[in-house]
Amino acid sequence: MNTKSKPFPTYLLALALLLVMAGLLAVARWLHLAPLQAFAEAALVGGIADWFAVTALFRRPLGLPIPHTALIPANQRRLGRALGDFVRDNFLAPDLVAARLKRQSPAAWLADRLSDPRLSDALARRLARLLDDADTRAALVGLIKPGPPLARVVETVLAENWHHRAFDRVLDAASAALAEDDGMIRSRVADGSGRWVPAWVDGRLADILSRALAGMLDDLRRTDHPWRDKLRVWAQNLAERLRDDPKLAVRLEKFRDQAFAESLDEIRLAPALAALLAGQGRQLAQDSAARARLDRRLIRVVERLLVPSRDAIGDFIAEVVDKWDSRTLVGKLEAQVGRDLQFIRVNGTLVGGLVGLALYGLSHLLG
Repeated sequence: MNTKSKPFPTYLLALALLLVMAGLLAVARWLHLAPLQAFAEAALVGGIADWFAVTALFRRPLGLPIPHTALIPANQRRLGRALGDFVRDNFLAPDLVAARLKRQSPAAWLADRLSDPRLSDALARRLARLLDDADTRAALVGLIKPGPPLARVVETVLAENWHHRAFDRVLDAASAALAEDDGMIRSRVADGSGRWVPAWVDGRLADILSRALAGMLDDLRRTDHPWRDKLRVWAQNLAERLRDDPKLAVRLEKFRDQAFAESLDEIRLAPALAALLAGQGRQLAQDSAARARLDRRLIRVVERLLVPSRDAIGDFIAEVVDKWDSRTLVGKLEAQVGRDLQFIRVNGTLVGGLVGLALYGLSHLLG
């Protein structure tokens, strides 16, 4: 059972205070207490005036067509336009957006979120569910077109040197796996050697092999390594074959269709996506240079896409507010500031009474 008491409605407090002032006025007149009468009269005037003013913001008091009442519904279009302009000028200004992104580092925020297993798992399930959709599958199949279109993609990758980045990512993954699981090499060496070979010899051989593999991976990071040249030559030959060999395009289309049919399954795809996202998050968190590059790219994307569209965003906000039902608009505003508006009425009653009392005292002092 919920025993928490509900807050006392402030509009009842404002109404009760008016009734108390009316009672005080009656008592003051009956007992001929002039100071109390002056206080109660002014309090009633102040409270009723503020009650009228607050009500006039949202609706016509007592339903009467009094000029300059129901101000918010009457000026709904202008309020929407002002809100749209305010958001456009104060939240989407280019310098403000760029400064906020630089200060907050969206890349660091993304790395932190992706590194959280719960968030990466949830995102992976959503992506897998999206990729398992028939329409999404058809759209992806339509995007991946073997032949001249794919040849142009390969040529773009080579022109932008993206193949070097992909090669480096493979090396990073291999180096991380080698550093984290050196026991695998030790067990392989031990299994391959004879029983007569001492364990310390197996360990020595495993250490030599691990250092040799690590050195080879480091050597592969040279941009002039022969393997990188071979990768470029292979990719160039692939682009030529994709452009000139229709049979290759047909084989690739069959492979594409089979791969999409087998791999885009939510149950099978979600764990792989989760591991990929979490790994990318950890790698991004450890690589400050990559975070800086991503921040610069995100800032450029925002500056090119969001900021030039800020006029349209302001117009959209104004249009949404203009289309709201007047009762909906009044209800939203009253829900946000209604309690404070009731205290305006309370304060008007008390301040009015004090002013009346002060005026009464001043009039007696002046004779």
